[in-house]
Amino acid sequence: MGRFLSLFLLPMLLFGTSLKPFKWKDGESFLTFLERTKLPLSIYYNLDKEDQKLTEDIPYNANCQILVSDKNTIRQILIPVNDELQLQIYITPKKRYAMKVVPIISETHHEALYLPIKSLPYNDIIHATGSNNIAATFVKMFKNKVNFKSGLNPGDPIIIVYDQKYRLGKPFSMPEIHAAMIDIKGVRYAMYRHKDGHFYDAKGAQFEKFLFKIPVRTPRITSRFTKSRWHPVLHRYRAHVGVDFGARPGTPILATGDGRVTFAGFSRGYGKTIKIRHSNGLTSLYAHQKSFRSGIRSGSSVKQGDVIGYVGNSGLSSGPHLHFGMYAGSTPIDPLSVMKKKTEGFSGKERNVFLAIRNKMDRIFTQKLATKPVSRKYVDFQNTYYVDKDTFQVKPF
Repeated sequence: MGRFLSLFLLPMLLFGTSLKPFKWKDGESFLTFLERTKLPLSIYYNLDKEDQKLTEDIPYNANCQILVSDKNTIRQILIPVNDELQLQIYITPKKRYAMKVVPIISETHHEALYLPIKSLPYNDIIHATGSNNIAATFVKMFKNKVNFKSGLNPGDPIIIVYDQKYRLGKPFSMPEIHAAMIDIKGVRYAMYRHKDGHFYDAKGAQFEKFLFKIPVRTPRITSRFTKSRWHPVLHRYRAHVGVDFGARPGTPILATGDGRVTFAGFSRGYGKTIKIRHSNGLTSLYAHQKSFRSGIRSGSSVKQGDVIGYVGNSGLSSGPHLHFGMYAGSTPIDPLSVMKKKTEGFSGKERNVFLAIRNKMDRIFTQKLATKPVSRKYVDFQNTYYVDKDTFQVKPF
């Protein structure tokens, strides 16, 4: 499949069906979506508990597709849940609707962007890539090292090495930046992503000093984070976009970091839930609570280590535990990946691993600086393709 594909298909290739893209509405529940599209609510109620909870993790503004017949009958719907799995609603041979969790068909492109500064890095990166995520991440990486409001000269080079996934020919999911650099008046500033998912400078010092802590005092992990796994017994794909901590009912739940409560209420899948927005842009989630601490409500400010609630068994839960999630925007990330922090460099084998990563990225920087390729604005070339009516896989025309 080519890199840039249209989101439209040729109707005659699908026997009178057509594919219509739409975005998931912010704040809309899965049940409300079924009602709005006049689909049976049994699609939801026939799911097991884990898949019901998965419907609550549909990212807002997710790029979805609906396949309809020439009589405007819904044949299939694809709704991404993360960058690996999607919900597929389909009509069975018995003319009944059902849903299953299926892998996302995507391709990953390794990109290295060379960009001479024209105005501000944030604006220049958006102009060149069309990605607010890449621009925002770049600025955050260098916020404590570079003054972007002064001191920059037109022509100073920026290089960003990253992976971007494409689905149906469109960029989707958060791009994964591996390294970036900016050269100001001949002085290079560079940051590198280590195996632990954090960014470090050339000496191995970590750029971010925001520290998260485990939200229970005596942690006992009963289930870890996974975006996608094949269940060998159930013979189906499952996802668990958080970490479960086993604990007795009433065990205090602690705020993982300073922030502001954006939600304190009840959801069908997660039960009594609190969400906290943190200053570094991440949002933490605490689900299945027995009760909230008195005074905790939407808008409340909390400090790291404050008791915000108590472990319970509310919602779709098989026993008392805390489901702890972490989100970048609406994209779930592994909460444990932001817990361990290193600020004093690497040693031993870990240092050798970091140096190998740094040296590889530096070679890419050197190559790009030598060739100085012309940057261009992201262009979506319109190519035609169709979707197989049975497998729903994208195939080139």
